[in-house]
Amino acid sequence: MRFSEIQWDSPEERDLFMQEATELLASLEEGALMASPPLDALFRAAHTLKGSGGMVGLTDWVTAAHDLEDALDKVRQGARQFDEDLQKETLHTVDVLRAELAGAAPMSSGDETVVWELTWDKNAPMLGVRAYQAWQSVSAAFPGTQSDPPEAELSGWTGTTSRLRVPKSAEASKVRALLAEIDNLVSVDVVRGPEGSGEDAKAIPAVSTSAPVTGSAPREGTIRIGAASLERILEGLGELLLDQGQLEHHFGGSADQATRSVLDHMRRRALDLQDLTLRARMLPLDTLFRQYPRAIHDMAKQLDKKIRLETQGGETELDRLVMDRLHEPLLHLLRNACDHGIESGEVRVAHGKPEMGTVRLAAYAAQGHVHVRVEDDGGGIEWDRLREKAVRQGWMSAEEALHASTDRLSELLFRPGVSTAEKVTDLSGRGVGLDVVKAFLDEIHGTITVESDLHKGTAFHLELPMTMAIMTALIVDAGPWTIGLPILTVERIDVAQQAGISTVLGQTAVPDDDAPIPVYSLAQLLDPTAAHEDTYLIRVKDGRTQAALAVDEVRGQQEVVVKPVATLASVTPWLSGVALLGDGRLALMIDVRRLVPSTRTDRERVHDDGILRAGSNQMELLVFQLSDGQRYGINVYKTREVLRAAEVTRVPEQHGWLYGFLRLRGQTVPVVSLHRALGLPEPGPDAVMLMTEFNQSVQAFPVDMVDRMVRVSWDRVEPLPPVLDTAVSGRRRFTGLIDHPELGPIQLIDFEQILEQVAPPEYPPVKADIHSPITGKTVWLADDSRVALNQVEKALHPLGLQVRTFADGEALWEAVEKAESLPALFVLDVEMPRLDGYTLTQRLKHEARTHEIPILLHTSLSGHWHADRAQQVEADAIVTKFDPAMLARTVAGLLLPVSAHHESVPMLS
Repeated sequence: MRFSEIQWDSPEERDLFMQEATELLASLEEGALMASPPLDALFRAAHTLKGSGGMVGLTDWVTAAHDLEDALDKVRQGARQFDEDLQKETLHTVDVLRAELAGAAPMSSGDETVVWELTWDKNAPMLGVRAYQAWQSVSAAFPGTQSDPPEAELSGWTGTTSRLRVPKSAEASKVRALLAEIDNLVSVDVVRGPEGSGEDAKAIPAVSTSAPVTGSAPREGTIRIGAASLERILEGLGELLLDQGQLEHHFGGSADQATRSVLDHMRRRALDLQDLTLRARMLPLDTLFRQYPRAIHDMAKQLDKKIRLETQGGETELDRLVMDRLHEPLLHLLRNACDHGIESGEVRVAHGKPEMGTVRLAAYAAQGHVHVRVEDDGGGIEWDRLREKAVRQGWMSAEEALHASTDRLSELLFRPGVSTAEKVTDLSGRGVGLDVVKAFLDEIHGTITVESDLHKGTAFHLELPMTMAIMTALIVDAGPWTIGLPILTVERIDVAQQAGISTVLGQTAVPDDDAPIPVYSLAQLLDPTAAHEDTYLIRVKDGRTQAALAVDEVRGQQEVVVKPVATLASVTPWLSGVALLGDGRLALMIDVRRLVPSTRTDRERVHDDGILRAGSNQMELLVFQLSDGQRYGINVYKTREVLRAAEVTRVPEQHGWLYGFLRLRGQTVPVVSLHRALGLPEPGPDAVMLMTEFNQSVQAFPVDMVDRMVRVSWDRVEPLPPVLDTAVSGRRRFTGLIDHPELGPIQLIDFEQILEQVAPPEYPPVKADIHSPITGKTVWLADDSRVALNQVEKALHPLGLQVRTFADGEALWEAVEKAESLPALFVLDVEMPRLDGYTLTQRLKHEARTHEIPILLHTSLSGHWHADRAQQVEADAIVTKFDPAMLARTVAGLLLPVSAHHESVPMLS
C-alpha cells in the first residue's frame, strides 16, 4: 500500500504520523552526515519508522526501513563499518521515505486538492526564497502541500508565478492568512478546486526527490504565530509606549504621585511585553544551519570532492525575519566554498593538505549584531587573476590594479557577473551569487568582509542586525527636521567648535587616527537650501561609510519602532522609515550608507587620492610659508590638521626653539618654532598651527601661511648645497630642495633633526646577549637624515652587525648594481630624495639577486595605512621611528633562525 492510499480514521491521526515521520527522517539524515554517527540513535529511528509504517500498512515503507535497520544493527554488532556506502544507503532511504510522505493525498478518495497560484513582484529580489517560504509556511500547517516548481528547486528560481497544491481539508482562510505574511506577493488565486468544482488547472508534477529539503522538527509546547502578527503586536506596544510618553509630556511636573506611579507601571509592563515579543521573533541559527550538512554532502558528490562541514554557534539567536532571508546568501557562500574554494583531492595532497577539505560555518553575537563566518581551507582567492579581470572590464587601470589592496579588490567580487572560475558548472562559475549576498546585506544594513590567503583558504564574515523590529536611535535636530540615527552607527559626539575642523583637498574634514574624516551638514544633505546651525558633530560609521555629520541639537537616545515608507523608497532611498516619538513628533530614520556620499569619493579621496600609491616614487607635499616669504614643504602624511593659532602656555627654562605647550582635545602638545630654528623673524599675527605626527609623537609648528598641496616626484628632490644647508647655525636643517615648475624653490625641512635638538631622546641600551648568531653579518642602511643614520647605527652596533650607510635610496641602488657581495638585510627609510623607500623595496624584490634578502622599512610615518603600503611592495617588516629595542628585535627576527628567538616582532605577511 502507498501512503496516498491509506484510509485514515481522522485528519489528526494522519498529521501525527507525518509529524513523527518528518522528525525521525530529519534525525536520520543529520546523524548520517556526522563525523561520528550516533549508531544507537540511528538504529532507534529506523526501528520506529519501520514500526510506524507497519501499523498503517505501508509495505514498501516497512521494507526500506527494515533493510536500513538490519544494516545499522550489523554496525552495532561490529560486523560492518559505517562507511561511505552505508551513509549513501541511509540518505537514499531518507529520500525514498520522504518522497512517499510528499505524495500524501487528502483523506477522501481521488486526488482532491486545491491549487493556489501565487503571483510575485517581478522587481523584488530573491523570489525563489519567497516561494520557498510560502511552501514551507503552508506545508507546515497542512502536511502534504506540494510546490510547483518543486521546493528543492526554488533556491535558484527566477520566475514570477508559482503554485501550491494544498490538501482539500485545508481551510482557505487559513491558507490566505499564511500567505499574507509572505513579502512581495502581488496576488493569490485559486485556479483549481476539489473535484466537481468545474475549475481547471495545469497538472502539478510530483515533488522531486533529487535534493530534498531537510524537515525541521517543531518545538514541543509551541504554537505557530505568523511574523505579521508579531509585527502588529510590536507596533501596538510601540504605540502604547508613545501614548505613555505623551501622557508624561502632557502632565509634565504637575502629575501627582498616584498618576506617576500608574504611568511608570504602564511603561514597565509595556517594555516587558515588548521584550517578550522580540524574544518570540528570535530563533536559534541552528534552525538554519541544520539544513546545510546534506547540501554540502550532495555538492561534494557532484563535484567529486571530499568535503566536510563544521558548524559552531548554532545556539546564537537571530530575528526570524532576518533568518528567513539569510538562507539563500549562505547557500551561495557555501556553494562558492565547495566549488571555488576547496581543491580536488590530488591538488590538496600536493600542497601538503589532507585530502578532505573543510568548510566551517560559525556564528556569535556581539554588540547588537550577529556575526556569521563562512570559511574554507581551500586554495584562496587568486588576487592577480582578479586584477586582470578588473583591467579587462575597465573597472581599473592597469596601474590602479597593480597597486590595489586586497580590501579594494574584494569589493569587485560582489559586482554582478564577476567570477574567477575557470569553467562554468552546475553549481557556480556564472558570476551569479555574491552580488545577491551583497544586495541582501545592503538591504538589512549588514556588512560583509573577505579574508583570503593563497593555498590557505578564504573566509567571508557577515555582520547582521540582531533584530529589525525595534531600533535604538540617536535623535537629533538638523534644520527643520527631527532625525533618527541608528545608535550602532554612532561612534562619538563632539562640539563642532572643538572638533578641529579643517579643509583637506577641498573637503571639510576632522582629524582621525588614520585619515581625515569628511564633514557634512546633515541638514544640507537633505536640502542644500535648508537653514542650519551645525552645533554638534556626530561621527558615524556604517560598513565602509564613515563621516562626521553636523547637526543643530542632540536630543538623546530612544528605542523606536520603525515603520517603513515603501512609497518613498524610489525617491528617498536614504529614508529607512519613520518613528513616532514620545512628544508626538515624527523622526525620519536615516540609512547612513545611502545618505552619506560615496566613501571612495570623499573619505578615501581625502585619504588616498591625495597620497600616491606605494612604489610610484611620488609624494604629496603641504607647502607653507614662513616670515621670510620662502616656500617650505612637509609630507602630507606627517600632518594631522591646520588650526588657527591657539593660546600657548610658556614653560620657564625651556629650549630656545620651544614656544611652550597647548591643550588640544585633552592632549598636551609641544609647540616648536621653525622660525627660531632657521634664524627667521617671529611669525606674524595671522599665523596658523601646523599639527604634525611623526616619530610616535604629536607636535605643533606655527607657520605664517599654508599655501597649497602639490604632487612631486622624489627624483626631483635634490640635496641642498652644504653651504646653504648649514649657513644658519652650522648644522643641517633641510633634507632637500625641489624646483617646482609653478611655485619655484620648495625647501624640505628636516623636522626630525629639529625635534631631536629640542628634546634629545633617551633610549635604553640594546642588549646583545641573544643576538650572537648574527654577529658579523652586514646590513645596508639608507636614510637621508643624518640623525636617523646615527641612531640606527647605534642600535645595531651591539648586535655585532656591520652597517654600511647610504644618503638616499638611489645611492643604495647604484651600490647594489655594482656590488659583488650583497648584505644579509636592507634597512630603508621611506622618505628619501631621488628614490623613496617604497619604490626601492619594489625594485629590490623584483631583482633576481636581491629578491630573497629581507627588507625592513624604518619610517617616521605612522598609521596602519603605511603597513598596508609596505605589504603592497613586499617589505618583510616595518618599524616606526624611533624605538631602538623594537628595531633590534625586528632585525633579529629577520636574521635569526626562528628557533633562536621568541620575542614578538612586526612582521608583514
